[in-house]
Amino acid sequence: MSSLNAQNRLQQPFVRNSKRVFTLPLGGKIRRGVVLLVGQVTIAGGTTNGAVQGEGGPINLIQRIYVKATPAGGSRYPGGNIVDAGPSSLLRYAQTQRSGKFIGDLLAATLGNGAAGVYQVYLPIPIYFADAAQKNSLVTALNTDPGVYASLQVEVDTGDLSSCFTGNDRVADYSGLTLQWVDERVGIAGDTSVLYQESHDLLIAATNKRALDEAMPQDGNFLSWQILAKASAAATLADTLLNRVVTKGPSLDFDKYALDIREAMLADEWSDPSQSLTGFYFIDFTDGVVQYNTVPAGTLQTYFDVTNVSGANLDKLDIFTRRVWQPLPAQS
Repeated sequence: MSSLNAQNRLQQPFVRNSKRVFTLPLGGKIRRGVVLLVGQVTIAGGTTNGAVQGEGGPINLIQRIYVKATPAGGSRYPGGNIVDAGPSSLLRYAQTQRSGKFIGDLLAATLGNGAAGVYQVYLPIPIYFADAAQKNSLVTALNTDPGVYASLQVEVDTGDLSSCFTGNDRVADYSGLTLQWVDERVGIAGDTSVLYQESHDLLIAATNKRALDEAMPQDGNFLSWQILAKASAAATLADTLLNRVVTKGPSLDFDKYALDIREAMLADEWSDPSQSLTGFYFIDFTDGVVQYNTVPAGTLQTYFDVTNVSGANLDKLDIFTRRVWQPLPAQS
């Protein structure tokens, strides 16, 4: 293939509350993929806009994104869900890759916060495989060369107006809305590390100085953690929930208060100080060198110092992890 191959490859109609599947063509190393929500949404009828839920519209029209990899026969690469994450996790991680800027809908659409009207949408939700912070950014690019994977599929779980605004009694017409897949590939030889990106919620049952996260992945080697502290059923980003993160293992001794993490995000240029960082925390373990500075997930003892503000299990930490495996050695 050419040294750079960047295309808007696939498109299908948006269907609310469904699972939409893209089967990707194989070949090359994917640096970045993008799930695009493009077109027009018409909201009509009713009398109540409702309350914005989390990221609101149009972001919450996408509920979750998966990339499923099926290894080819005899492949040295692991498979499974190499991406399993919500849109807010992917968009906030993208902030660390985009000079610290948060970018939502490029047309600034918010679906009128639920009001009746006609809204033009161009929402990119990027999935970064290559990591701009690494000294060799392509070390974690997704390898789709012949013999690695038999198939790669992107699955998108969709929502509807009620996913964006609670209490909204209007009707939305999505017939002018499409889902698209765009990716950028490079034609380089050799292996890459296999990157897994996953988000999950740690519900805050009560104020607890040593809350444990039973859903934290226990395999692979961590590159980074991202924590979004979301308050109440509205999932509003808040600085009142996370106080401290402590995680220790044979190769890691990390103990920082929430504002310590925030300061490091600015010092290391993970975020632009002009952007709102409310409820947003990012911890990088690699210092730009995946090969040497990753942290074995199964060796860590971790707890979170959290405050319950809204009531049992109404507040949560949305935790997004990136971890790697190395492909098996080639047989001589």
